Amino acid sequence: MKRKSGQMPGSVEAAKLYQSQYQASPAEAYLVARGFGEGAEKWLPGYVGDSVTVGHEQYRDHLVIPYLRPAGTKFIATVRFRCIRDECVKDSDGQYHFLKGQKEEHGKHGKYQSLPADTPRLYNTSALTVSSPYIAISEGEFSAWAVELDGIPSVALQGVSAWKDHFDRAFAGYEKVFILGDGDEAGNKLNAKLAGRLPNGVPVQLPDKEDPDSFRRQYGDGSIRQLLGLEG
Repeated sequence: MKRKSGQMPGSVEAAKLYQSQYQASPAEAYLVARGFGEGAEKWLPGYVGDSVTVGHEQYRDHLVIPYLRPAGTKFIATVRFRCIRDECVKDSDGQYHFLKGQKEEHGKHGKYQSLPADTPRLYNTSALTVSSPYIAISEGEFSAWAVELDGIPSVALQGVSAWKDHFDRAFAGYEKVFILGDGDEAGNKLNAKLAGRLPNGVPVQLPDKEDPDSFRRQYGDGSIRQLLGLEG
């Protein structure tokens, strides 16, 4: 059950516990391989290792993504869990699937899991406090990280169906809201949906089967800025 503040109970304590297990963990190795090592101090990822909060046993060996709020770590809204088990993210040679352009194999348990009774939220709402004429909306937390590492404020959705009516108001004051859906059918639907809702929305077409994370990893630092016409 959520608190009236919107916080999921126990999220702050869980985030701190799992963040303490992040260093030298499989989660750190995974994020470094994806090019996100430098973002750890900002986004405070964690790892469900030997110490597990009661009720979180099913998330063991998962990366933890805390939903930080601008007010600080003691106001973390919730946490999400991302499967990084070897059998799901590595091939038979022990190499990460994403480094070979392959899809991960998560089977029935899925790639991401939210806490029971939680609802879809905007991720990285601190981006909304940055003084900027533009902001980006990405599809997925890793995509928001990639965009931010290129110096562009970005929030993320948990998918096209995760948009809520009251989110519209958060983007009313920007000159441009770049909409960065993935380069697939779902991403195209996200771009079309948000472009229809936000008068300042600028849908950005990514190459087929690419997302901001894979795009930046393939083309390097500054590639997303260039894609959005912000290279100057």
